[in-house]
Amino acid sequence: MSWTSRTPVAWLQLSHKPMRLLAAIAGVGFANVLVFFQMGLSGALYDSQKRPIQEINGQLVMVPRRYSNLGEPLNMPRAQLVRALGVEGVQAVTPLYIGNVDWINQDTRQKKQALLFGVSLDNPALKLPVLQTQRSALQRPNSLLFDSASKKGAGPVAQTLAAGQPYDTEIRGQRAQVVGLFQLGLTFAADINLITSSTNFQTYLPEQNNDDIQLGVIQLKPGVSASRVQQTLETFLEPSVQVLTIQQLLDREVAHWQRNTSFGLIFNLGVLVGLAVGAIIVYQILYSDVGDHLGEYATMKAMGYGDRFVVGIIVQESVILASLAFFPSVLVAMGLYQILVRSTGLLVTMTISRAVVVFGLTLVICGASGWLATGKLRRLDPAEVF
Repeated sequence: MSWTSRTPVAWLQLSHKPMRLLAAIAGVGFANVLVFFQMGLSGALYDSQKRPIQEINGQLVMVPRRYSNLGEPLNMPRAQLVRALGVEGVQAVTPLYIGNVDWINQDTRQKKQALLFGVSLDNPALKLPVLQTQRSALQRPNSLLFDSASKKGAGPVAQTLAAGQPYDTEIRGQRAQVVGLFQLGLTFAADINLITSSTNFQTYLPEQNNDDIQLGVIQLKPGVSASRVQQTLETFLEPSVQVLTIQQLLDREVAHWQRNTSFGLIFNLGVLVGLAVGAIIVYQILYSDVGDHLGEYATMKAMGYGDRFVVGIIVQESVILASLAFFPSVLVAMGLYQILVRSTGLLVTMTISRAVVVFGLTLVICGASGWLATGKLRRLDPAEVF
């Protein structure tokens, strides 16, 4: 007898009580939404950490050996970056200055943590188009660009600029004037991102040595192997600095927040809680099903059906529950993602890979719960029932 010609016992068992089936689907779907929420939020936050690095205008970066993440800048001699010009295949080098400053909302006088990037206007270390269109404005003293994706508590910066007026504030006691906008997005490191010229950067952070930089960008000639130049540079640079590819810098940034902070632990625990909720719900539903139909299962075993067959019915039920609950949970999660985008500004999207991972986890958890729920069934002796 073929599989398709068999009586769908598992489905008939589930659909026999529609309200119980709907409750089970809702429970598993809720667990899926919890997992989607944790994965979506963590993915968006880690992606936001990558955005400034993805905008670096080069193929290699030079950082201090003790570098951990972009929000905790460390100094290194600019002379080390200049030495890279002597390597074959290097086209140009440019510094990226990074500093932490306090931003003051002129309306409320509240302070917000801001990450200030200083770039050379002749060869910007970031490839944002606004650095070309606003180049002349950034040459003025105390001028800077403001990240439009910053937290709303920063003040009506975008509205003021839209009205044709610059936004005036102060940074570390120095006058500051926002002359344009760009978009990078929120990060763990700061509530606000700012960009200014390297000259203005020294104005806001006068304690910084002019000969020190926080990150060096190395631009290669077309067709040159980044790994080959990286290996060459590592042979003669001082041990206090290191050269990384953009991908290596991205990996280090994400690894820092996953391993050295509580964020990774919190998100992972959230996923585990969601999976545990789904597992418990499926176990309770199927365990009750086994108890309600223990006589029928005993009859099947007495007729010669083995444990593999009767246990397979329960496992099939768990797979059906996982499948029926998955698609509604995807739709609910996508709606939740849209709410997160509007309320936080984070770019939270439903990806195919995330959906596949959640579906796979749901199948595994539900299947395992179904198998555990058959403990009484596997130990069942028909003689004891009749």
